[in-house]
Amino acid sequence: MRMSGSSPKPWIIDTALAAFLSVGALVDLSTFPQRLTDAAGFRPVDPVAVALALAQTLPLAFRRRFPTTVLLAISAAFVVDRSFGYPSTLAVFGLMFAFHAIGSELPRPKAQVVGWATITFLVLFTVSGALFTESVSVGTVLVMVVFTGFPFLLGREVHDRRAESAHLEAQAIAMELQRDVEAQRAVREERERIARELHDIVAHEMTVMTLQTSAAKRLVDRDPDRTRQALDAAEHAGHEGLTEMRRLLGLLRSDDGASLAPQPGVDRIPDLVQQTTEAGRTTTYQVEGRPFPLPPGIDLNAYRIVQEALTNVLRHAGPDASARVVLRYEADHLGVVVEDDGHGLAADPARIGSGHGLIGMRERLAMLGGRIDAGPRPGGGYRVRARIPVTAR
Repeated sequence: MRMSGSSPKPWIIDTALAAFLSVGALVDLSTFPQRLTDAAGFRPVDPVAVALALAQTLPLAFRRRFPTTVLLAISAAFVVDRSFGYPSTLAVFGLMFAFHAIGSELPRPKAQVVGWATITFLVLFTVSGALFTESVSVGTVLVMVVFTGFPFLLGREVHDRRAESAHLEAQAIAMELQRDVEAQRAVREERERIARELHDIVAHEMTVMTLQTSAAKRLVDRDPDRTRQALDAAEHAGHEGLTEMRRLLGLLRSDDGASLAPQPGVDRIPDLVQQTTEAGRTTTYQVEGRPFPLPPGIDLNAYRIVQEALTNVLRHAGPDASARVVLRYEADHLGVVVEDDGHGLAADPARIGSGHGLIGMRERLAMLGGRIDAGPRPGGGYRVRARIPVTAR
């Protein structure tokens, strides 16, 4: 992780570098022995020599912001300085740092053009010195090649490593964002699942309790025995609802699934049928085909579909309706049919398929790769028919 303030800013480093080389060049020029100047044939130090030396060092303060301009300026000052024959100083190292900036700061195509073109020019300039002096040798040319090419290539390596680091950092950020998105989606899906579970649990048990307590109120004066039966049924529905709620809350509070009550499955459909019958809607249950073990997800969702469909029967089919539940075990799928002969939703087409319960059933079937049809029966009443693929047997 990049720490803010852990290292000096680049412009501070470049300014310090320019100042250091400038001072070093001035010291070299001011202390260069006159006798060596005469012996080597160098031009005497004068204000032009000082200006050329500073022209090769001071621009380095801007080498990262304007690498091409800085390189061209320093190269021009170097060529003029060498052409005039002034003594060499620390200023010559300005070329190295300028080439390094070209390699490290410019995009690859532009860096290749600017870098190699300038290197070629300086090498040709060095070779051309042989026309005017005998001091130019193969070694001198090789020194110029290394003096300019090596820092340029080193800068390219820095650029590539920096680009790779930025790419990896971008990938890490993208992966972190993706994990956040997936976590949010998982939370959202879990909320939706919990909402479906709560709706199915509360809707069914509360509907049974409401119908049974309403029946008890009507019968309390004239039929105490039936009143007691209705209240017992309401109490039983309340206990069932509380048990389911505790199971669901325990699932939310604990990661230890072994301590939780088992999920309801198709083996508890007879209990739903009995509750619906006791609530005043005579309901029958029929199993077709040869039963086989169901995967946990299909087992639970088949139970929830029947539960929601019977809740709709209690709510909408009317007091004189009866219902039928059919569970069909076939080779590659499980069929669930819940139908009634009432009038509820069938009498109000605008409400068909618009309730939260039917939406929840469709979501369950979509999650399992199945399909569901819900609507009025031709002869009256309402039918919910689901088909759930079964592949794990």
